[in-house]
Parts: sequence; C-alpha cells; structure tokens
Amino acid sequence: MNMFCRSITFFAICSAAYLTAAGHAAAQTKAQPAAAPRHVQVDLFRGLADIFSRGMDTLTDKLNRQGYTARVYSHTHWQSVARHIADRYARGDRDIVVLIGHSLGADATLQIANMLARSNVPVDLIVTFDGTHPHRVPDNVRHLVNFYQNNGFGKPISPGAGFSGELNNVDLTADSNLSHVTIDKSHRLHAEVIAKIAAIVNKDVVAARKAKKPKAKKPQSAQPKAA
Repeated sequence: MNMFCRSITFFAICSAAYLTAAGHAAAQTKAQPAAAPRHVQVDLFRGLADIFSRGMDTLTDKLNRQGYTARVYSHTHWQSVARHIADRYARGDRDIVVLIGHSLGADATLQIANMLARSNVPVDLIVTFDGTHPHRVPDNVRHLVNFYQNNGFGKPISPGAGFSGELNNVDLTADSNLSHVTIDKSHRLHAEVIAKIAAIVNKDVVAARKAKKPKAKKPQSAQPKAA
C-alpha cells in the first residue's frame, strides 16, 4: 500500500473513532437529569418603602433569564402571596416554592412560611438578606440560607419546633464591602442563590425519576414438589 492510501485509511479510522466517541458523549449528555426551572416559582420581597431593596429586582431579572418564574413584591403583599401559593397547592400545582427577601422582605418570607405551615404546604427554599427579627424556621421549610451582618439589623435564624431541614446562617459581618443597604445587591451572593436553586431543582428531579422507576421483582423461590 502506497503512502497516499495509508493516509486515507488512517484518516478514515480516526474519523470513525471520533464519531463513535461523539455519539457516546451525546448519549451520556441525554442521560443526565435535566433541571426543570419552569416548575419553580420564586417570589422575592423588597424591604421598607420598596426603595432600599432594588437588588431583589436585579435578582428577579437574573432568575427569569435562567428560565425560572420569578416575581418581586413589596413586603406588605406577603399575605396575598401566601394565599396564592396555598390555593395553587390545593389545586394540585406542586411547583417548587422559593422565597427570597431583603430586610423587612426577609421577615416576610418567614411570615409566609408560618402561614403555609398551617396548611401543610412545603417551602423548598428560603433565602434571607439581613432580616430584622431573630426568626425561627417552621417545620415545613426544607432549606434556608440566611445572609446577615451584625450591624443592628441582621440576625442569625434558629430552627423552630420540629424543623429538620437544612439551615445555613452565613455571617458576613467581616465583609466591609457590604452593608444593610447593599447586601441584597451583591452579585456574588446572587450567584450563590442561583446555584442553590439549581442544586435543589436537580436534586428534586433526580428524586422524582428514582421514584418513578419500577422496583425489580425478587425471583420467586422454587416451591418443593408434593410427594
């Protein structure tokens, strides 16, 4: 075989190997559990007078660009939002519920959680930015992340009776670049929140897929023959 033929043969072998590897990679990608952001309802709440919490608006825009359904409210609307979530749950709309708030808006997220607890409605994630009261987490909350500073406003949050979820108090007092009126605008914290939501969504999707898989039947043992 001359040099030209050997080159053509080598090229063909390499191309076939590449296409085979690409096919395996594509199959593995399809097998990965995909997140379902459209099944996530994120409600965000501003603090006093809707003036100092515009980071909630920025985070709302970021979440919507990620494919989530995110809406931002004044903290004074917390009761109507809680009723809306409870009504949807009663109708069978079991979206992942995420509540995020700053200052008085952070307090509103815990007020909503307590109201929903009375109707046994689960809250998948709460994220608070420098809330103004030392709240306790009710037992219907699965995950809570509390970004706070010891600055006269922010306070750590404690587990309430029966709470068995994940509670993460993140003390940012040492970060001099943040204050009560800027903590909600931190792009770094926004990125952490978005990553946390994605992790919860993926975990929920994986759990749902496992639950749908039929259990393998145990082989029946051979029955002894009658004499």
